[in-house]
Amino acid sequence: MRINEFFQTKMALGSNVDINIVTSTPTKEMDALFSDLWIAIFNFEKRFSRFLPDSELSAFNRSAGIKQQISPEFRDLLLTAKSLSQKTGGLYNPFILPALQRAGYMHSAVPGYEGDAVDDFSNNQVVAHDQLEVGDTWARIPYGTALDMGGCGKGYLADELRPLLNVPGILGYWVSMGGDVMTYGHDAEGKTWKIDVQSAVDTSKASDWYIECPSSHFAIATSGTFRRPSQSAKKDWHHIIDPRTLQSAETDVRLATICMDSSVQADVVASCAVILGSKKAGAFLKQQNVDAYMLQAQRASKYFVQKNGAVFHQKARVVKVAHHA
Repeated sequence: MRINEFFQTKMALGSNVDINIVTSTPTKEMDALFSDLWIAIFNFEKRFSRFLPDSELSAFNRSAGIKQQISPEFRDLLLTAKSLSQKTGGLYNPFILPALQRAGYMHSAVPGYEGDAVDDFSNNQVVAHDQLEVGDTWARIPYGTALDMGGCGKGYLADELRPLLNVPGILGYWVSMGGDVMTYGHDAEGKTWKIDVQSAVDTSKASDWYIECPSSHFAIATSGTFRRPSQSAKKDWHHIIDPRTLQSAETDVRLATICMDSSVQADVVASCAVILGSKKAGAFLKQQNVDAYMLQAQRASKYFVQKNGAVFHQKARVVKVAHHA
C-alpha cells in the first residue's frame, strides 16, 4: 500500500487554515476531498461571520427582538452555543458582542480587511445566555442585543469537518484553524502526531512543550490575552471578555491550551480558563472533563500543567512545573 501525504493552506476565518492528510487514496480523489473541505469552511464563514453584513448571523442580529426563521445549520449552531453557555455557568456568553466591540474589536483583524463595513452594536446591551430563544425553525434574541459566534465557531466547524474526513483510505490528519487544532491517526511514518505548544512569551515561536496526540479523534484549543492595538478605542485590548465585568479579562493566565475530544468544547473552555485565572481554572476544567491542559502565566517561567494520559511532554527541563490533580 502506497502512502501519500497532502497539505493545503488558505486564509479563512480570520487566520490561516492548514489541512494535512495522510492517506492511501489516489491524488484525484484527494483533490475532490480537499475541494469539499474548503467549500464547507468558506460556506461556514460566509453564513456565520459577524464581519460579513450579508451573513445569516448579521441579518439575524439586525432583526433582534423579532422571531426569525433560521436555517437548520444556524439552529444547530445556536443550540450548541446555548448548551455550552449553560455548561460553563455563563462564562461563555454568545451575547458578548457589544462588549467585545466596545473593548476595541470592531473590525476584522485580517490585513486588508480592517476598513470593511461592519454592523456596529457597541451601544447594545449584553444579556444572560438564557435570553436566547430557539424553536424548531425559528430563533429570537431580545431587542437591542447581538450575538457573536466567534467564541465557539471555529471549534464547531472543526467538529463538523470530521465526517468529511471519515472516509476509507484516510490514515491520519491534522487541521489547524488559528488557535484550534484537531488530529486523528498517525503521520506518514506511522508515528503519533506531535503538536508544539505555542509560547506565551513570543507567539511566533513554540514553547518548551509539545503534545503527543492519541490516534483517536483529538482536539486542541488555545486561547490567550495577547493585546492588540485598538481599532476603536484609545487603549489596547484583548478579545477575551469577562461576561461578569464586560471588560477584557483581568487574569494571570496569558495562554491556555486545552485538550479534549470535542473541538467546540475545547474552544469555549480555553477562553473560560483564561477568564478564571490559574487559581480557579483547575477546578473548573476538572468539572468540564478536560483531558489535559496547560496554563502559561504572565511570567515566562511559570506553567500549570494537568498531564492526564501523559499528553504533554517537555522538550527540555528548563522551567519549574506545578502539577494540579
